[in-house]
Amino acid sequence: MGMDMKRKLRESACLVAFTFLLASCASPSSQSTSDVSAPQTGEPKVSAPNQYSGYSTKRFDGYERSSFYIPVRDGTRLAVDLFRPTLDGELVDDKLPVVWMHTPYNRRSYRGQPAAEAYPGYALELVPYGYNVAVVDFRGVYASFGKNIGYNRGEWVEAAKWDAYDITEWFADQSYSNGNIGMWGCSATGGSQMQALTTTPPSLKAVIPMSAELDAYAFAMSGGVPRGQAISTPGSTASQDMIRRRDIMAVAVDGPEAETLLEQAKAEHEQNIESVGQVDFRDSLSPSTGFEWWAVSSPHTYLDDLKSANTGVMVVANWDEAGTCHGSFLTFNNLNPENVKLLAGPSTHCAWSDVEEKTGFNLVTEELRFYDHWLKGVDNNVMSEPAVTYYTYNAPDDAAWRQSEVWPLADEVRTPFYLTPENRLQETAATGQTEAVDFAMTEPPLAQTVTLGPSEGGALFETEPLEQAIEVTGHPVANLWISSDQPDADVTVYIHDVAPDGSKQSYQMLGRLRASRRAIAEAPFDNLGLPWHSHTIEDAAPIPEGQAVELAIELFPMSYIFQKGHKIQVQVAASSPDAETQNGRVSLLTGGEKASWIDLPIIP
Repeated sequence: MGMDMKRKLRESACLVAFTFLLASCASPSSQSTSDVSAPQTGEPKVSAPNQYSGYSTKRFDGYERSSFYIPVRDGTRLAVDLFRPTLDGELVDDKLPVVWMHTPYNRRSYRGQPAAEAYPGYALELVPYGYNVAVVDFRGVYASFGKNIGYNRGEWVEAAKWDAYDITEWFADQSYSNGNIGMWGCSATGGSQMQALTTTPPSLKAVIPMSAELDAYAFAMSGGVPRGQAISTPGSTASQDMIRRRDIMAVAVDGPEAETLLEQAKAEHEQNIESVGQVDFRDSLSPSTGFEWWAVSSPHTYLDDLKSANTGVMVVANWDEAGTCHGSFLTFNNLNPENVKLLAGPSTHCAWSDVEEKTGFNLVTEELRFYDHWLKGVDNNVMSEPAVTYYTYNAPDDAAWRQSEVWPLADEVRTPFYLTPENRLQETAATGQTEAVDFAMTEPPLAQTVTLGPSEGGALFETEPLEQAIEVTGHPVANLWISSDQPDADVTVYIHDVAPDGSKQSYQMLGRLRASRRAIAEAPFDNLGLPWHSHTIEDAAPIPEGQAVELAIELFPMSYIFQKGHKIQVQVAASSPDAETQNGRVSLLTGGEKASWIDLPIIP
């Protein structure tokens, strides 16, 4: 089965970030890729998004896999799968770049297929073009030795913090390496690249962190609304059950002592801390580790190091993902502008095979262009073209993929749409006195790792049918005044596209905020002028009885054209943080001095 066909079989929504378990499947140690074409000569040189010819050819026709341990600075041994190119069945001697992934999700397999081939990024497809590819288990999980803390965020904790540095420099010193090292991966393995950047390995020349956050709190606690997580400390049943399941799926490295080494590695996992526990505020201490977890695990804590790294960075996200979506846009605006690019596609979390099926856009083509430039020194225009490539929903097929030098777009017009007592959404403010639109609290929306489900109920506001199409590209912000008969409320704002027949379409065009966490503070990084909430214990304050409070709610970034004749609809829904008080009510104020409105980035 060819790689293209395999990729179509592998995805629904990628990567659940906390408890994702992968099936183990050993691949043969040597295998020919099935979609290799003969090297082409005389091709015109073309390098543009999703177009690449004349610069790079498929020189090799297969690969050989080997598996072994690499010791890091404290002596801990990490399990590695390495894929090197072959030609006519023989291992090549060329000095080539190494592109590797640091993963908590099993180096050997992903959904029953080889992880190097099937994990989003699909790096095995780079091997014919002259790349070594590797996948390395995090310390303390699967076949690697050591202790893990926080599972898929374990790379932020000493001594694991330096593992990616040591692995990078080890690869740079090998005989098959040209000394230029890259990294790849999505979600937690995008985050592991952000972590690697903070230690600035000198040989790390290019990374492609997909769907990775800059602010870990904003990802895990969107709007300050916690997700329930059990606290699993060393020795607890929940912790040990998860560790044992990963150990069962662990695959030994090569060699006569492989099984013995694997059992020794598993024994060192007994003291793993599976979860850092419930860490509600930015300055809360993790109950299972004692760390101020969001400071330890947020890349922005190490922003000076990130800015100083002389590494090419291509940050990647999809519009239809929550939590992990905004991180790429913030990272793009906080790193060295000469080294960073941004790519945003029209699908769910990490689902780039779905993007290719829908639009023909091939992620590996972009990876190859980027790595060729940074790891092989190919002058292919990838860093001189506009830095941002993004997809706009409902645009004509030949104009859906677009480019910009900057993000947000230079020509955006921030346009307020006011919520009125008549449930209209209009560009002119409602005149007269402030009036309330009352609605009941409902059950909270289903909050999964990278999606927030729809809410029933709440209040709906919509425009008249549009006289012309409107493009919204950027970061909407809702400014709401609310009061409640409860001391707190989790408020969610959705944007919907209503067709003339009444049907609705949307994706993760939404934002949320716990009202008690409404305090605004100065962000410790460039937050694009958007509201940034402190989310500290000290700043938390209930909704005063009988008084209205103002909420500034940032929605996830979007790029969407509302067609002529359609309506833009805004839904405001609320639920109680206390499961015992779901019968509460909320009053949303409109008009007058306490007008509520949503600020949309309109593109003329």
